[in-house]
Amino acid sequence: MGIVERYCRATQSSNLMDDAQHHSTEPLAAVALSDLGFNGIGNLLFRVKYANDATSYRRLAARWEAIVQAKSQHRKWPSHVPPKKVAELALAHFLNDVCPGCSGKGHLPLAGAPILSDDPCPACDGRGTLEVDCERRLEDYVKDMVESLNEMVRHAGALAMRKLAGDLEG
Repeated sequence: MGIVERYCRATQSSNLMDDAQHHSTEPLAAVALSDLGFNGIGNLLFRVKYANDATSYRRLAARWEAIVQAKSQHRKWPSHVPPKKVAELALAHFLNDVCPGCSGKGHLPLAGAPILSDDPCPACDGRGTLEVDCERRLEDYVKDMVESLNEMVRHAGALAMRKLAGDLEG
């Protein structure tokens, strides 16, 4: 089970005891403690996307907008590309990228059966995620920032898994 699944399970747990039988707090702590590299945004991304913590959204959006603003200056984006708009579009897509047709599985379920079709989902072409939908002039910038968000989540998740593995060994 990956860190996202463990994190989701922990956030939905009705028993956050931390003893020999209950380990729900470990993924929460691992994600929180592993978030040193991106100024706390990895933890916020996990909280908003995977724990549905709407109370953290404004703080996440503000930090993300500052990151995109810095990237736009560093990469010398053209003046017709507004960093604030790119940040909003990228974050909105990142938080809601699951294909509604297949629920992110890439294949549609067969009618009356608990299995998936062999044919890829026609809505997402089997990716399980939606394509970025925005103005053509912003598309490449938004896609790049969505990939940055995905990389931040992967990095924070990898650090959290290392922390969990270290706890298991010690």
